[in-house]
Amino acid sequence: MTSWKINLKVDQNLIPLMEEILYGLDPEEFPTLSNFEISGGGTIRLLEAFFTQKPDLAMLRQRILAILPDFDIIKADLGLSVVAERDWVSESQKLLRPVEADPFFIYGSHDSDKIPDNRISLLVEAGQAFGTGQHETTHGCLLAIGELAQELKGANGPRTALDLGCGSGLLALAMSRLWPITIVASDIDPIATETTIQNAAANQISVVDLGSGKAGLAALTSDGFQDTDLGGGGPYDVIVANILAKPLQEMAPDIAANLSMGGSLILSGLLGTQEAAVCAAYENEGMELIRRYMRGEWHSLMLRHK
Repeated sequence: MTSWKINLKVDQNLIPLMEEILYGLDPEEFPTLSNFEISGGGTIRLLEAFFTQKPDLAMLRQRILAILPDFDIIKADLGLSVVAERDWVSESQKLLRPVEADPFFIYGSHDSDKIPDNRISLLVEAGQAFGTGQHETTHGCLLAIGELAQELKGANGPRTALDLGCGSGLLALAMSRLWPITIVASDIDPIATETTIQNAAANQISVVDLGSGKAGLAALTSDGFQDTDLGGGGPYDVIVANILAKPLQEMAPDIAANLSMGGSLILSGLLGTQEAAVCAAYENEGMELIRRYMRGEWHSLMLRHK
């Protein structure tokens, strides 16, 4: 059986994000990933991904640029080659380990025998959309959601919640496990919303219509709050947005306008060096930083609408 290898030169800070994108290229089988130092390359490393089926380079380029529009693919020296036969499926499954972010346990089907009794378990396979919990940004959001649930419960629980830029829908699924309300999961990419619906079904979470008032998950393909359905579903008591620093700054007025007074906002997808600029954008909209979650170089933030 022919195997394929993708080579990609990338800054070490972007390796976790690139790994998530590469995991999503094949919804059936996981690639095996490794990265190496480059002599004289500074912070640039060589990332290698091995597949049992020929990956779609055009799709990879499209998804990289969708998440990192300024990424220079030409300088990244993106390449594809044939390699000798190996059992890449078995090896890649070993790499995609379960994720524990109190109170959640995120796992793939190959780890179904490891589910602990004292965690909220969610089954999420590596697929076509970003978010298996492996990346530091997703992990930080899960921790923030877990802590927020300690504050917002019972009569004080949220009436509405939104996962903006939902990817795989993992964060919306996590909120659905905590609050018996309609959780809206929105993404500009229809593949993401389709994957979210599939993941909801895999976890026995009801898929409901937006505006139904029923407990469950409502998936919506939309370009931010310009979509009348998404904007009309607010204001939201909780918004989670795991995107990137620049779009988070640009969307600050819209996000703040659709967050209820006293509402909670969880932001992620930003490096520590970008935190001040992101916070400034939201402080200008009447929001204050409550706490931060640092995972490596990545920061996740919890803010509140004054």
